[in-house]
Order: sequence, then structure tokens, then C-alpha cells
Amino acid sequence: MKKNLCFVFGILVSVLMIALSIQTADAGARQVGEVECIKRLVQGNDKIKIMAVEDPENPFITLYFTTIKSGKLLAFADPSNTSISARLTGEITTVNKKPNLDIASIRKSIGTKIMKIARFYDAKKKVLIYLVYTTKMLDGSLKHSLSVVPLN
Repeated sequence: MKKNLCFVFGILVSVLMIALSIQTADAGARQVGEVECIKRLVQGNDKIKIMAVEDPENPFITLYFTTIKSGKLLAFADPSNTSISARLTGEITTVNKKPNLDIASIRKSIGTKIMKIARFYDAKKKVLIYLVYTTKMLDGSLKHSLSVVPLN
């Protein structure tokens, strides 16, 4: 009986680890670099990953953001800490000024925790504003970061 229970537990842990390794799949973001920030002797190390994604409706703007990948063996969610920097990386053509609440998203847990990047436009100052934040169904996080790109 104990052998069967250990076998089932092992399978569950394997499935969770596969799910956690898939969770960083997202809408076109590419990894630019990473650093290990917390080193552990027994479990994996926590990493800060530097990602880049273009605004799909304004491809002359590239968004650089960070995401944390926990190395803990039974981490069911990665931390919500993040930062963002938006830069003009091409020639401005037609600007899409409509708000877009889903420029990119990354699953941060095997549940409902998702990091999102949203775009807004300030007509008075003529700037695009990018916000990175995390949503969670029951107990969300107010951790966020903001970056602005002037269009003149």
C-alpha cells in the first residue's frame, strides 16, 4: 500500500513540475537573458528572466520586462514581482492609440495567476503607456510597473 501511495505521489509531483515548466509560454515573448538570484543546495535556484515582446499593433515599440521563475520543487506559483521598460525601436508609422489590455500574458501558476501587459494612450501628452500587472482569481496582487513612450 505504501509503495502504491509513493508511486502516485511521484506521478503527481512529475505532472506538477511539467505544468510549472510550461507556465511561461506566452504570446510571442522571447527571452533576452537571465540571472540566478536565490541559490539553494537542495532545490533549484530562483531566476529573474529578462523578456522582450513587440507591441503587436505598434511594432516599432519593444517592451522589455522581467519575470521570476521559482526553483522550489513544490512551488505552485511564481512571484508577482516584475518591471517593464518600453522603448521606441523602429520608425513610427501609424500609431494604434486604442487601449489594449492584452499585449502579452504569461501564466505564473498552475491555477489562475497571470501576468499581463496592457497599453493605454494619453492624448494630452501624446504618449503610449504600458502597464505590467498580475491577476489572480481570488487573491490578486497590486504589484505592477509602468513605462511611457513619447510619440513626438
